[in-house]
Amino acid sequence: MKLIIGLGNPGEEHEKQRHNTGFHAVDMLADKKSFKQDDKFNALVVEEKIGKTKVILAKPQTFMNKSGDAVGKIARYYKIKKEDILIIYDDIDLLIGTLRLRPDGSSGGHQGMQSVLKALRAESVARLKIGIAEKKAGKQRVSSEDYILKSPTKDGEKIIKKSLKKIPGVIDEWLSGIQKTTISI
Repeated sequence: MKLIIGLGNPGEEHEKQRHNTGFHAVDMLADKKSFKQDDKFNALVVEEKIGKTKVILAKPQTFMNKSGDAVGKIARYYKIKKEDILIIYDDIDLLIGTLRLRPDGSSGGHQGMQSVLKALRAESVARLKIGIAEKKAGKQRVSSEDYILKSPTKDGEKIIKKSLKKIPGVIDEWLSGIQKTTISI
């Protein structure tokens, strides 16, 4: 069994924000199944079969900066090993239209990923980062916090949607053992 977590913030007011790109990614993987609130995890959860692999898809409802609380509870409950966990989240340091799969690394300043690493007591947790920087990776004209909590431009939204359509292929690669890949649209 594998665990794939999309990071984001709960609530309709956050739905279209760049910071919720991880939620949108796991929505693509749910294959039209509905997520159900699981109070013991404080997460929306659905079980799915991807290829021949049973996968738990989850969207923590703890708000981004405390995502690790839900991830840790789910992993412990299902006894899922760290190498069978994939975290999907937005990355302001990647240009929009870029997907990057990595087997490990630091949080890179992403508070949600920092919370996950702390909860799992590890840095070797696979992650799929989705680029959200529309003009220049890293530095935007506004603070990072303001930037990630806004909706993308119309052009940016189109590119993010194209990126999200590539997610199932990247997940298939991860499930087959590929640990590193970068895709640019």
